[in-house]
Amino acid sequence: MKNFFLSSIVTIIFLFSCGSKRNISSENYEATVSSEINYLPYYLEIYKADSLLTMKKDLEAFQKLDSLFKIYAPLNQLGYSEMLNYIILSQKLGKNIDSKKYIESLIRDWGITVKELKKEKTLTNLLKDSFSDAELLSLEKQHKDNIDWEYRKILKEMVIADQNSRGDQNEPQVDEDNMKKMIHLIKTKGYPDIPTAGKIADEGIMLPVMYHHFARADEYKEFKALLLENIKKGKAGPAEMRQLMMGKYNLVYEQKYFSQTTRDIKHARGITTNYPKDTFSIRRNKIGLPSLEYEEWKDNLMKQGNN
Repeated sequence: MKNFFLSSIVTIIFLFSCGSKRNISSENYEATVSSEINYLPYYLEIYKADSLLTMKKDLEAFQKLDSLFKIYAPLNQLGYSEMLNYIILSQKLGKNIDSKKYIESLIRDWGITVKELKKEKTLTNLLKDSFSDAELLSLEKQHKDNIDWEYRKILKEMVIADQNSRGDQNEPQVDEDNMKKMIHLIKTKGYPDIPTAGKIADEGIMLPVMYHHFARADEYKEFKALLLENIKKGKAGPAEMRQLMMGKYNLVYEQKYFSQTTRDIKHARGITTNYPKDTFSIRRNKIGLPSLEYEEWKDNLMKQGNN
């Protein structure tokens, strides 16, 4: 069992109509998504844009993002950086967009530092022409001021407790306590997305790893419903739901849920699943995950890049 929990850490790859309104605003910009907006289609379109960008089809990628951002207030997810890519593509292609408002949001809401932006040579002139150094630093300060640091501290303590308990007798109780705390935190403070809690992964606060361990907790179904609600709001990420559900199926059923499980020497207890491939695609689409083909293709590219 300890191997199962240790392997869950390895499985995390940082790509990474329903909800209340999300407001990303500044003096010059306010993007409001009404309560009817469901971000599941947004995620599925972002994977397409990411594929186009990877294949260096810049114009098509820009057009995909441009049309999407007319419907949704853009996110800037870890591993996809869709808003940043949109700005860069607009500069490369000479497209007339209100770049300033997006840069303001990148810094103030999504925690992209001025130092990071200045590394993008494509943005050098844009930053110089649109902002003073004082304005850029002010946006960074606004991001830090908006972070709920107490929330962030609690999350860090929970993840540390999660990791320290692996393989110990108190492991199930820690998982139970952490799930109850997460439900309470989300209901009282909102979901810990970047605008709320900052870039928590920078401090090793790996929520998907902790979620993977929630399989045995009594409140599993309640937390799953709450997580899906926040995915639809554009606050939680589909990969977080994948880890939660994979924890259940790996632990309880010895199966994968979003792709084929086959027996082998390393995972001798695995139960082979013979469902049609469409079954997995439907399951994945329901929580905003990309197709298996896309994920395998992207994983192979990442492996090639590391060799």
